[in-house]
Amino acid sequence: MGHYWISRGGGTALAIAVTLAAPPLNAQSGSWALVNARIETVTRGAIDRGTVVIRDGLIEAVGASVNLPPDVRVVDYSGRTIYPGLIDLTSTIGLPASPAARPPANMEAAIFGASADTSIRNVGLEPGRTIANELRPAAADVRSARDVGIAVALVAPGRGLFRGLSALVPLRDDAATHWIVKSPVALHVGYQTVQGRYPGSLLGVIAYQRQSFFDAQRHATLLDQYRTNPRGMPRASYDADLDALVPVVRGQLPAFIAAGNENEIRRAAALAREFNLKATVVGAVEGFRAIDALKTMRIPVVTVDYPEPASVTGWAYRNAARHDLDDSTTRAAAVTKMLEGNAATLNSAGVKFALASGGVRPADFIANVRKAIAAGLPRQVALEALTIRAAEAAGVEQQLGSIEVGKIANLLVMDGEVLTDSARVSAVFVDGQRYDVIPAPATQQSPARGERRPGVEDKR
Repeated sequence: MGHYWISRGGGTALAIAVTLAAPPLNAQSGSWALVNARIETVTRGAIDRGTVVIRDGLIEAVGASVNLPPDVRVVDYSGRTIYPGLIDLTSTIGLPASPAARPPANMEAAIFGASADTSIRNVGLEPGRTIANELRPAAADVRSARDVGIAVALVAPGRGLFRGLSALVPLRDDAATHWIVKSPVALHVGYQTVQGRYPGSLLGVIAYQRQSFFDAQRHATLLDQYRTNPRGMPRASYDADLDALVPVVRGQLPAFIAAGNENEIRRAAALAREFNLKATVVGAVEGFRAIDALKTMRIPVVTVDYPEPASVTGWAYRNAARHDLDDSTTRAAAVTKMLEGNAATLNSAGVKFALASGGVRPADFIANVRKAIAAGLPRQVALEALTIRAAEAAGVEQQLGSIEVGKIANLLVMDGEVLTDSARVSAVFVDGQRYDVIPAPATQQSPARGERRPGVEDKR
């Protein structure tokens, strides 16, 4: 592979010549100098005309005046802006389809999740499930997310009570799972019942959660006692699921608790308080109803998978109880406005948060973020919530989320200002590998609100 040079005053024509001379591969690796671009560092302000040097997948230098090393490929990005790559903290990309649920073999299996057939997994009751060991991302799924600017995704199942230990995955074409940024990131917890077995009701789910954390606390005590003085003391039995809960109750590993509506958010806050968990609410689509609870926890992950107004807390009751002549369409529009304004309300209340897709298609993710901006969320806050704040929520702010020396070279090259209707992604760098983005056909239609991408199972 040869080296390609552009002087600082090279102009657009030479930049095009470099692009055409490069190998005809989607991913291009090596050492880079991205020059003459506007650089939005997120944490250290903007550089109107600067340079980013990339080497070994890391940012080697960034600034308005950078001496170019002699061995780099230089690309002129005049007229474009470079941002940190976006982070989605609610992805199921690369997860295998969940096995079909089977009825329990007997009453003991129904109550305790046990079965004579050990090959039957208790899907949704697997705190010890290590997602990094299962990932097989499809190239098309990786590309569709990356093409809108997402460089890293936090992968965990979207449904279940104890969903497992998530992995932060770079969206690169070559062996992404070999380059996992962090695993585990958190234990993922939800409030869904388990089909065909206990717990089969919300009350059972809450009881199961609390008992599991109590068991983990006791297990942690026994482990500590045995480690201190094992002589004459029976050792604790090995249980991968129980062992996975120990660092959570010790406060060493965060718990990401899926909680969308007000009751779930307050329930998650109570659980965190009772067991002294490092808990993050994921969802918080009704966060504007529970601001006080969110302020007591770690940075929430606010999703933009806006629910239908009829599913919002209190809507059904008000709709049934009111007999005046209010137009239901008008009331639905008012609820929609509240939902889309959720992030703006939280920001105004001083709640620091990350933004995430909630599982909608990548293009709809960005479109929904723009709706939040239209509803009053400052664009700069939205950018921070998709980059540095998302990195903070995942515990990787020293590696990702901003354009700084020493961080991973995940960069987003834009024509136009990010998160605006006219913006277009030109290229995405993941771990220093460049992926040029080909615009989608103008006739491609987006699905309706809440619709998932065709052909992909809803793993929530």
